Amino acid sequence: MNTQLRAGAATANLTAWLGTALCGGFGRRNADDVHDEIHAKALVLDNGETRVGLVVCDFVCMPRGIADAAKTQVAERCGIPPENLLVCATHTHSGPAIRTALGVTEDSSYVAWAPAKIADAVQLAVNRLQPARIGWSETQEDRISFNRRWRMRDGTVRMIPGVENPESVGPVGATDPALSFLYVEDLAGTPLAVFATFALHYVGTDSSTALSADYFAHFTTAMRRVFGPQCLAILQNGTSGDVNNVDYSGERKWEARGHAQARKMAGVLAGHVLTESQLLALHDTCRLDAVLETVPYTRKTITAADVATAREILQDPAAFDYTSGPFSWVVGQPVWEKHLQVYARACLDLAERPEALDTRVQSLRIGEAALVALPGEIFAATGLAVRGQSPAQATLIASLANDYLGYICTQEALERHGGYETWASPHSIAAAGTAERLAAVVGGHLTGLWAN
Repeated sequence: MNTQLRAGAATANLTAWLGTALCGGFGRRNADDVHDEIHAKALVLDNGETRVGLVVCDFVCMPRGIADAAKTQVAERCGIPPENLLVCATHTHSGPAIRTALGVTEDSSYVAWAPAKIADAVQLAVNRLQPARIGWSETQEDRISFNRRWRMRDGTVRMIPGVENPESVGPVGATDPALSFLYVEDLAGTPLAVFATFALHYVGTDSSTALSADYFAHFTTAMRRVFGPQCLAILQNGTSGDVNNVDYSGERKWEARGHAQARKMAGVLAGHVLTESQLLALHDTCRLDAVLETVPYTRKTITAADVATAREILQDPAAFDYTSGPFSWVVGQPVWEKHLQVYARACLDLAERPEALDTRVQSLRIGEAALVALPGEIFAATGLAVRGQSPAQATLIASLANDYLGYICTQEALERHGGYETWASPHSIAAAGTAERLAAVVGGHLTGLWAN
């Protein structure tokens, strides 16, 4: 491979109209302001034989319908086949409602509009292709992300137990502290793009009703301050399904909140990228390969008794005798009583879906870097398992990619720990064993991509 690498980066504005429902909570919120614009951010690489595209959207997740529609348009416009295009979401909780879940109904008009704009970002990046050099690196940052699932003294596992809660014992899961990134510059040494992944759920904003890309946008801004306005810095979420920015032990406490805190956390990661990028070996040529596999999985089991219980709750919530559970898929901590109706509807929703389903898993080789794309909110332990199999010098893991299964919990979490992330709903669809199966599929991909 001696052909000069070319690269291009571009954005398309995905900001929804005011009044659009927002996604990321248990109740309906409608946008009444815009703190910062919502974007699709794209990086395209072309080595003369293969062209790949990476596009990240400021959404709470990436529904398969949106991803597939965008891939179809990009294939038609840009000649990038679906297996060579990654379409993923950051997990901002201040973006438009692109799916129905937890009491929020998708905005169907926005869902129909979005794929063309996502494809625009990729097409614009293709238009900007120019000779370039690329490097990859991985460093560690273990001070800003914390596992949010804790064991309590009563034996249950809870999400967000409260800081210094005397009833909490300790976290039941890991974090993935790897910050992995690609760095691209033109032949004159001017930075063109950064594509980074880090496992941190999100940080937060100042308003529950203002559209915002959260700390992912602050990362772009911070990088442009040092690399220049021509550089598009993209931060994608890693395996952060059980990880957030709060240290529940109380050992590390933050004074800032909302966007002030988001800017700080983005600055931490931007500082790492700035430092490491100065030490990179850069390459004028680059191997590019990709594989996209359809993988079968099984949804959680919804019993006849679960359906009966759900209907009883919805028929007369006040009369329902809430003592424990109340569903067969609840382990340990019962479903929150104030959200029983939400989970009753979710239970009926899942019961109507086929038991046998499938999803998409994607792996790319970019030089000596691996980019793995998984379809949901992945626990950090799964990310560490993927890294343990990777032969790459840097392994970038993108969650919320190409499809959305909701939380994809470890088998241990589903069968022994329980808690919010494990409760059956459209944001937690997959049965025990799915996370481990997806990690095994990725292992096979990486073995094949590095076999020759």
